[in-house]
Amino acid sequence: MNLRNLFSGMLGILVFFTCFPPCISQENLSAEELVKRNIKAIGGKDKIEKIKNYSFQANQQMHYISSLEEMKIISGKEPIITGVILVNKDKVQRNCYNKITEIKGLTKATYQTLAKLRSGLFTLKNFRGRLVSKGIKKYGRDSFYKLTAEVGNLNVEFYVCPEKYLIRRMVFSGYDPVRGRYEVNHDFGYHQEIEGILLPVSWYSSQVGSRGNVNEISHVRINQSLEKDFFENCDVNVGKVEISQGILKGNIIDFDTSRKDTIVLSTNLTIDCIEKAGFEPKDTLILKIEDLQIEIVFHALRPPGSAYHPGAKMMIPNGRDENYIIYILSSEYEKLIEKLRPLLPIQIKEKS
Repeated sequence: MNLRNLFSGMLGILVFFTCFPPCISQENLSAEELVKRNIKAIGGKDKIEKIKNYSFQANQQMHYISSLEEMKIISGKEPIITGVILVNKDKVQRNCYNKITEIKGLTKATYQTLAKLRSGLFTLKNFRGRLVSKGIKKYGRDSFYKLTAEVGNLNVEFYVCPEKYLIRRMVFSGYDPVRGRYEVNHDFGYHQEIEGILLPVSWYSSQVGSRGNVNEISHVRINQSLEKDFFENCDVNVGKVEISQGILKGNIIDFDTSRKDTIVLSTNLTIDCIEKAGFEPKDTLILKIEDLQIEIVFHALRPPGSAYHPGAKMMIPNGRDENYIIYILSSEYEKLIEKLRPLLPIQIKEKS
């Protein structure tokens, strides 16, 4: 385990064990009684039923949830929308840079379980009838009520604090024939009151084999006026891509000029575009933006740190998304900065 992963794991433990006071177990309760107390703890059945939809921001994503167990997760920065995930009781659909796919298996069940949880305002409300109480269990230094449920082939564990009856931890687990063991944990921070409802202010998510992260909840809005087909529409806004052999036409979706002698351009071009255009690693390409033409080197994988030297101009995969970004490490292109705007057209072609 490298130091970054170790730090993330320690941060998750810190969130889980310090964001709220120790839980003190008192009595064994049935699953139904725990559901009732959990609902009452966050504000009560009547207040929950008045909320038909709500939304919140978590890091760079907007999450919209309806009372009908529908969820829409939007990625991007206005006016750009790079990705949309739609979740309902039947299917989970994803549109990323205009490529629409259907999510299946354990990942699908995880999204549907999260939609159930959030549709009930982070309570057990929508899991009634499928919960099995496992009694009081120790987790670290605290005791929790443990309940389990099955969602398809996914096993879900809930850890409820006996002191406040709030959900403090969820564990999603199962086995995928291709990926092997599957386990995702969500540890919830303390709660705050918003319009009479207690909602968590953050959660720490981690998955076996990957680095975890803290998701802070902000900009909560309740009962918005949404379009009728809002939870069915998975359109994105990343411009259009034209592909021919050796030539790509696309758009800039974001840019960063905050560092001296550095311009970073985020494009709407993905690996599918690169493959169809026939670009090969280390190809020299010509980037055309309006009246400017700049030679850049194509990297199929992120290059080592030594590649980021003064004068370097390159196109590399975005480590945080599915698109490609362009680095221009030079002071020669100040005029380019004045031209930059979202959805600015670009052309990239092989150097003849």
